[in-house]
Amino acid sequence: MLRKIFFWLHKWLGLATGLVVLIVSLTGCITVFSDELKEYFYHERYYVEPERGGNFLNFSQLHNQAQKALGPEIKISRCEIYPTNGRTWVFRASLTDKKGFGYWNHYKYYYRVYINPYNGKVVHVENTRNEFFQVVLNLHMNLLLGDTIGTMVTGISVLCFFILLLSGFVLWFPKKWKTKAFKKDLVFKPDAGKKRMNYDLHNILGFYALIPAMLISITGLVFAFSWADQSVQFLANGGKVAEKRIIPLSTPNETYNPQPTDSAIAQIFKLHPQADALSIRFREKNTDPFDVQVRLAKNRTHLFEWYYFDRNNGKVLMRYGDQDVKGGEKFRTMNYDLHTGAFAGIPTKLVAFFVSLICATMPITGFLIWYNRGKK
Repeated sequence: MLRKIFFWLHKWLGLATGLVVLIVSLTGCITVFSDELKEYFYHERYYVEPERGGNFLNFSQLHNQAQKALGPEIKISRCEIYPTNGRTWVFRASLTDKKGFGYWNHYKYYYRVYINPYNGKVVHVENTRNEFFQVVLNLHMNLLLGDTIGTMVTGISVLCFFILLLSGFVLWFPKKWKTKAFKKDLVFKPDAGKKRMNYDLHNILGFYALIPAMLISITGLVFAFSWADQSVQFLANGGKVAEKRIIPLSTPNETYNPQPTDSAIAQIFKLHPQADALSIRFREKNTDPFDVQVRLAKNRTHLFEWYYFDRNNGKVLMRYGDQDVKGGEKFRTMNYDLHTGAFAGIPTKLVAFFVSLICATMPITGFLIWYNRGKK
């Protein structure tokens, strides 16, 4: 009786959410290697020839150049700068309407300005709202339906997929617990017919992809729903409610003072000369500090040092790194890299890619099993 319930649940949840799972999985395959693909296809935007001496212009000068390229009505909100030679610095400007329905209503504007840090020349101004990989990312996150409705649809579908993984694992177990029965569900049969091969693709590949697919689903739910984020942190904290880290306040100023800002960046360059990138956010409140996340390894966000400076005098208000976070907060800082497979570099990215590809086949093979249910 219990097996029948799981079978019914597996069948109808799969049919109801199959198309969304297919889209999310295929776009996930692309998103896994989006950083590498961007550097390949947009090489001229990302790299410049280092000039003699290899000295960068002041950060405030480059920020002003990027702002001039966008005009006064578009405000820079974030940037990525690189201590290594030969990389452009990327200044971002985005404004969203969280209630806007549809991708182009959600983003009022989104631009990236690529600046040569040696001479301040604008290398490229990208309308990121129309950029291929950004569209793919939003298709992955919310089906281009906007944040409010689209994220809910994909989030519910991922939750259903997680239930499908659990129910599929129960159904995978043979009725008779014998070695021969288990072997049948672990090895492909080269001489099997089309229906049997389709069934094995669904059944056997699903088993081998089970654990990483569950991890990808859980980390995806953390992005989609606050209750999932809080639940995961609660479990990681050993059954305790996660305490949110308190960010210190800066002395008030409507803008960021150029001199202490430049001094703060120069200080970080000296402390972390081998860092991959510095990610900087320009926050709206006049008491928000100058916020700099130092990413210590290429394309991995969970290895970091985070600095908060007073926007008026450049004083360090708080500093913490990945070694200082524990429990739920530790898991939360690892969530993005676990979801995309970036946790240990290319090897885990390859795992995430192939698991996402297998997940994309699940709705297709499952539908064919249901469609051919009455045929021999």
